[in-house]
Amino acid sequence: MYKKVLAIVSVLCALSGIAIAQEKTLVVLQGAEPTRIDPIFERGGVPTYSVAINIFDTLLFRTAEGEYIPNLATSYERPDETTWIFHLRRDVFFHNGDLFTARDVAFTITKILDPATGSRRLPDLKWIKGVEIIDDYTIKIIADPFPLAELYFSELSIVPSTYYQTIGADNFSRAPVGTGPFKFKSWTPGYEIVLEKYLNYHFGPSNIDKIIFRFVPSPATRVAALQAGEADLIADPPIALLPSLQADPNIKIVALPGTRVIFVGFDTLQTSPLQDARVRQALNYAVDKTAIINKLLFGYAEPTVAMLGKKDLGFPKDLTPYPYDPQTAKALLAAAGYPNGFTVTMDIAPGRYINDLEVAQAIVGYLGEIGVKVELNVLEFGIMNERLFSHTTSPMYFIGWGNYPADAQYVYDFIVRTGGLLRTINDPEIDALLNTARTVVDKQARGNLLAEIARRVYELAPVLDLYKQPVIYACSAKVTWTPRPDEFLYLYNAQKQ
Repeated sequence: MYKKVLAIVSVLCALSGIAIAQEKTLVVLQGAEPTRIDPIFERGGVPTYSVAINIFDTLLFRTAEGEYIPNLATSYERPDETTWIFHLRRDVFFHNGDLFTARDVAFTITKILDPATGSRRLPDLKWIKGVEIIDDYTIKIIADPFPLAELYFSELSIVPSTYYQTIGADNFSRAPVGTGPFKFKSWTPGYEIVLEKYLNYHFGPSNIDKIIFRFVPSPATRVAALQAGEADLIADPPIALLPSLQADPNIKIVALPGTRVIFVGFDTLQTSPLQDARVRQALNYAVDKTAIINKLLFGYAEPTVAMLGKKDLGFPKDLTPYPYDPQTAKALLAAAGYPNGFTVTMDIAPGRYINDLEVAQAIVGYLGEIGVKVELNVLEFGIMNERLFSHTTSPMYFIGWGNYPADAQYVYDFIVRTGGLLRTINDPEIDALLNTARTVVDKQARGNLLAEIARRVYELAPVLDLYKQPVIYACSAKVTWTPRPDEFLYLYNAQKQ
């Protein structure tokens, strides 16, 4: 009998070992940690949205090719220019077991639009004027005509209304619940977030059983972990190491042109020399962007004009990037009353963008050559975000902004509009043009209007224009996954051997 029991135990242990070995865990290393995961309060930058997009679902889903397809909404109709009627998917359950209904959609939108919430998403959705529940699976949204409406519906992550109200916003942000392909399991601050496959996902469970997001600011450390087999996927590997990574049979590089524009913002509402447009223009002339792209990004990036690339709607075809011309830069500084330059501080949270610290240091060097001494203020990503959104940064700040809709308005509404999410300039002419553009549906007419805004932005130089960075990942050869140009780390369709 003893031998029989021992044999059974041995078999069970062996089977258990097989089960453990077969669990498909994807370890993802990214440069920064989310600040909080609450789509009512904020969408968050890529480090936050990379996690959130795997937890939450939206009314519509935007494919990597830019097509809008059904998600929580199976279809929609527009009886007139101001009305959207969404027909919702039935038999969808949140990760905690709550049934998804129109009430959750109405709660999410109403909560964001309530000024008392203090949501950073409020500026995104101000075009929505009201929400009406027709029945449990039909909802009407009344809104101003808005050409980017489908985009924002594809970003509108729905939360469970009862659960959210029961535990409160702070608790929800630390233990989020959605209807997406993965459910939240744990968060170890400063180290990792663990997600598990949601078996009842309405499109079917993922091939991946578990995703572990770990936060590693150092790109070199991320690469070392991948090479050691301690990670499966890393974001933004150092471009200088790409040749050696490509030569490793256990690693593959996945790359494509990106949509994120990298720039240095100028907060002109603070008292500093940057309040003079001539100074801002001088700083643009002083930096050799071509050299930075070639030496620090190995030619992968696209230079920008007024924060736009050539494929963006509204790109001003009659303009070219500010050329490298230090003599013109010095003349502009002298005309503005700063012949000997000045000292200014620039905030940066290193590790968020490709070679960002090296690029910032190069900018410091170039500006020093025209007498402008830039003191780098190195911050953690969470603190940097808080300062950006509360408009309490230094006069200069190094940052990036995704423009996956390839539409100038998606950049300008947040960066150059008065009272925008980031703070640069206040210009009534730009504000008026942006207000008009939000109501123009015809693509060609909008493009012409946005190009007019871009020319004004170029003239006022609210930022130090740099480039659009590529999207580059390095992953284990055992992983099959296709990245998106918008940098959304959507892992539902990932496969692992």
